[in-house]
Amino acid sequence: MIRTSHLLIALAAITLSPAAFAQKVLSDGEVADTGSKSVQVPTGVVAGRIDTGSGSVVLEARAGSGDIDTGSGAVRIGEAARAGDIDTGSGSVEVADEARVGAIDVGSGNVRLGSGVHTRRIDTGSGNVKGGAGAQIEGDIDTGSGSVNLGVGSKVGKIDTGSGDVSLEAVAVSGTINTGSGDIDLVDTAVSGSLETSRGNIELEGNTHINGDLIVRKDTCLGFCNGDAEPSKIVIGASVRVQGEVKIERDVELWVHQNAQIGRVTGAEVKRFSGERP
Repeated sequence: MIRTSHLLIALAAITLSPAAFAQKVLSDGEVADTGSKSVQVPTGVVAGRIDTGSGSVVLEARAGSGDIDTGSGAVRIGEAARAGDIDTGSGSVEVADEARVGAIDVGSGNVRLGSGVHTRRIDTGSGNVKGGAGAQIEGDIDTGSGSVNLGVGSKVGKIDTGSGDVSLEAVAVSGTINTGSGDIDLVDTAVSGSLETSRGNIELEGNTHINGDLIVRKDTCLGFCNGDAEPSKIVIGASVRVQGEVKIERDVELWVHQNAQIGRVTGAEVKRFSGERP
């Protein structure tokens, strides 16, 4: 009887062990194609392509893999790990410090990058993008309703959002920043292209430098329009430089510090201020 009880306990432990039914551990060069089973790549192992339905994918520190494709599974890339392109529907993507991955394509999941991460580009539907210090995005960040927040020393190509906000500190942007209704908040940031929005507020602080124009577009509405939008508020701080023109096509409050440097203004009256904020 005692021997039987011990056997039942042992079987229960095996049955309930996550590794027994919910995880596939890969070896060097192994390819995985699973449904709901999660996949793990141990430290130092370099696996092939990984494809899951709802299963999560975990690359441990200094592991590697080919492309990763999941339906709703989360993807976690460990410190200094390497992976190809990452594509998930509703799963989140988390990339730890100093890791290097290809393009990241997400439907509704969030993307979180650690410090010093290198990726080719990021595309999300409603997911937010948050990057640590020194994140390097070779290409563009494109979101629908997701916000974009990058840390000090990061680099990116173009940033394009629908209703998502853009918040950058000491970031180098080699293209434009363009939002629909999302706010733009830049501190000590260099933008090689222009800033554009339709309904978003814009606040430029510190030694921010915009090489192109600052444009607030006229609203375009097809069919039913839900009333008039509130005026956008544009604040340009003391040490900010806008090399191009400030082109305003709808109602705004345009506040410019008396020490700021801006180009020609069309479509709005400039309100000057001298303190820290208007």
